[in-house]
Amino acid sequence: MEVDIALPPGQQQARTRWGTHASGAAFDRKKSSYLTEQAQAFMKRQAFCVIAGRGPRHELDGQIAMEKPGFVEIIDEHTCLLHLSEQLSTSLLFQGLVQAEGGSNQVGLFFICHPTRERLCVHGEARVVTRRKAPLFWPFKREETMCMHLSVHQAFFHCSKYVRTKVGGLTAPVVPSADQLWHPQRLLNARQDYLSEEVRFFLSKQVLCFLCTAGQNGQCTVNHRGGAPGFLVTFPPDRLSPGGMVILPDYAGNGAFEALGNILETGLATLVVPNYAAQMAVCIAGTAGIFDFEELPQWLAQKCPGAERVITVSVQRISIQHGDWSTVLAYERTRAESLGLVTDPAVACPV
Repeated sequence: MEVDIALPPGQQQARTRWGTHASGAAFDRKKSSYLTEQAQAFMKRQAFCVIAGRGPRHELDGQIAMEKPGFVEIIDEHTCLLHLSEQLSTSLLFQGLVQAEGGSNQVGLFFICHPTRERLCVHGEARVVTRRKAPLFWPFKREETMCMHLSVHQAFFHCSKYVRTKVGGLTAPVVPSADQLWHPQRLLNARQDYLSEEVRFFLSKQVLCFLCTAGQNGQCTVNHRGGAPGFLVTFPPDRLSPGGMVILPDYAGNGAFEALGNILETGLATLVVPNYAAQMAVCIAGTAGIFDFEELPQWLAQKCPGAERVITVSVQRISIQHGDWSTVLAYERTRAESLGLVTDPAVACPV
């Protein structure tokens, strides 16, 4: 058994528990401490990303930043600027950056291109830069923007498993549903400390989410998770979980176990669950645990076919992220058409 003493203890524990030191080490060798030319080119083409970071009370927050194509400005291979909407300035994540001792916090960025199934993770130290005019080459109307300055510590492309190429409202038309029991306006007015029936129904219809975690060293990460509608299993509030619970299946991957290692270290997770057609995302934060598939009762195991483990999130906080995403959605649809959706979603995401 290979053991890398440089790994965070959570990843060491996870790879030992599930016997993936060899495959995890192979994946680690793909990581870089800077932005490669491929990573830089990929980031420049993106119109949105997901950001994980800590709030002013060290709470774990995740934000989906729906911006304009080219919102990432590459300074050099170790530095980039994200030109972000003023709306994000009120988020816990950015409040944490502003109030952080020393003026910076560790964050994780996640970029994804569904038509090509590419996904890029970037980790680093972030700080909010004084608002400034957009750069001269900014392809849109120059205006005041909020900038996040990122000093890159690590960047790597992730495996493409379970990435759908056709996502309703983003890269494909929306198929109307006759049994939609949730409404965007009612979600916006929902209680923010427990899973209502409407939030539970919303979650039951989604096919992807972003899992935000943090290690005990403060580094935050974002991972993509996907499945067939219903892959997110929810439970209403009860005595043991007053806010309700979300079950997230964990399927076979590269064995690196970055997210699971973080959960083993801190016991925290935040889910960002977007619905692009509604131009909104539900963000669910809480305490997290991990259970092997064999530990699940049969009735629950049947709801998670193909999973090797499940992640449980006991809900403590719910927030709704929304805005005008029309520019991003139009860009993504045009890009999907130009690239061609050659992979059937049933093949790209078989579970």
